[in-house]
Amino acid sequence: MKHAITSTIAVLYARVSSKDQEREGFSIPAQQKLLRAYAQEHHLTVAREFVDVETAKQAGRVSFGELIAYLKATPTCRTILVEKTDRLYRNFRDYVTLEDLRVTIHFVKEHAVLSPDSRSSDKLMHDIKVAMARNYSNNLSEEARKGMREKAEQGHWPSVAPIGYVNNLSTHRIEPDPIRGPLVAELFRLYATGEYSLKALVARCHAIGLTHWRGNRRLIKSDMYRILQNPIYYGEFLWLDQRYQGSHQPLIARPMFDQVQTLLRRKPRHRYPKQRHAFMGLLTCARCGCAITAERKKGRYVYYHCTNVGRGSECENTYIREEKLSSLLADVIKSIQITPQIDADIAGAMSPSENAAVRTRQESVRQLDQRRSAVLMKQDRAYEDFLEGRLSEAFWTRKSNTWEAELHTIESQRARVEAPTTSMIATAEKILELAKHAEFLYKSQDPAEQRRLLETVLSDCTFDRGTLTPTYTSPFDLLVKGNQTRNWRAQQDSNLRPPGS
Repeated sequence: MKHAITSTIAVLYARVSSKDQEREGFSIPAQQKLLRAYAQEHHLTVAREFVDVETAKQAGRVSFGELIAYLKATPTCRTILVEKTDRLYRNFRDYVTLEDLRVTIHFVKEHAVLSPDSRSSDKLMHDIKVAMARNYSNNLSEEARKGMREKAEQGHWPSVAPIGYVNNLSTHRIEPDPIRGPLVAELFRLYATGEYSLKALVARCHAIGLTHWRGNRRLIKSDMYRILQNPIYYGEFLWLDQRYQGSHQPLIARPMFDQVQTLLRRKPRHRYPKQRHAFMGLLTCARCGCAITAERKKGRYVYYHCTNVGRGSECENTYIREEKLSSLLADVIKSIQITPQIDADIAGAMSPSENAAVRTRQESVRQLDQRRSAVLMKQDRAYEDFLEGRLSEAFWTRKSNTWEAELHTIESQRARVEAPTTSMIATAEKILELAKHAEFLYKSQDPAEQRRLLETVLSDCTFDRGTLTPTYTSPFDLLVKGNQTRNWRAQQDSNLRPPGS
């Protein structure tokens, strides 16, 4: 007698990253078709399907929230089907939420299943993939900032136009605001006379109708100060602490701007710049939570110690010389260093996701080429009918225009699909390359670059009587964890399990 095959209840989750993908109509249906077929093959009963068409960079997706609510309300369902890792979550908040629910997740395209009983090495590799996906998302923002910096280097203001200018959407440049521009120039002229204070100038703004471009609100004293100090009005501008010569039309002359700056400095405030030491601001006291500061002794030696600000009693933490602290921080950096073999293992674990993305892009191009061929075939046949008199000129013209518009749409979609994108693998390679040479990079660089490296890999670090306790940023915390446990590969994990398990 044959036994009936029991079926496990599961839920299906599909996501696209923008509404454009949804309108193209292939991504969500393709995911659903793949997951339904997988469920049927593995005797899984799909109780609910959840679909999100929006960005996953921030938690709070509508259908994802409904998925979590359903799992909490349905204890008999503890299985999720999803195409791949970055379809389910791109931030650790979502990851932790699902982990707390103790669900089993099938990543169908990655041929992986993650459950509460998975081996520690499998969980570690999954953690790394989640971290890499997050870094990939962050890298897109970095690329956007890079593009804005390049625009600034070409002399073009790269952001929203300041008051007195407007953004030209066709040229992507700023140009004088025909209404506010002359009013801003009048403010400089009035202040340059020396007869107006900032408060009086604000009142003058109200009288002449000059308002802030954002929300059309009234200007205040701080707004006025920023306007009068902004070099963009005479032709230069500041972007990311760099000064650039702008290509836009100035509203005032440089001599007038200089005169205004002289008047703004009529009552200078005394400033005593603090001396900047290499590792100031990186550490906190493990005993009282205050910042660790630095001071120079005998004109030669730099010591770091707890500031103990506002605590009422002296902290018992000790002083430490900068050279000794630098050596301890080198050990902190050394903890993220990985071997070439581990580098190869992690890169190999990332390859399936990248390959799946390439295949998806290739399939999209193939479908678009098929659509293009079908339209061209219709166009050719209709043209032959028109030449032989079977179609009127009006009908041929109307259909030809429709087909040309469709071909233009197809070409635009094809160009977008084929456009070069920043690969998640490329992001991972940069991180792994840094991890392979971390100690050498730290020891061979000057203090400023050492600090930059430390700020990259650390989110916090406490000091207690010669001992450092670092908290690493993602994904470097996972590299440290891997170095500590040595569970980088599954075969190593199997050797650690007790017999019979």
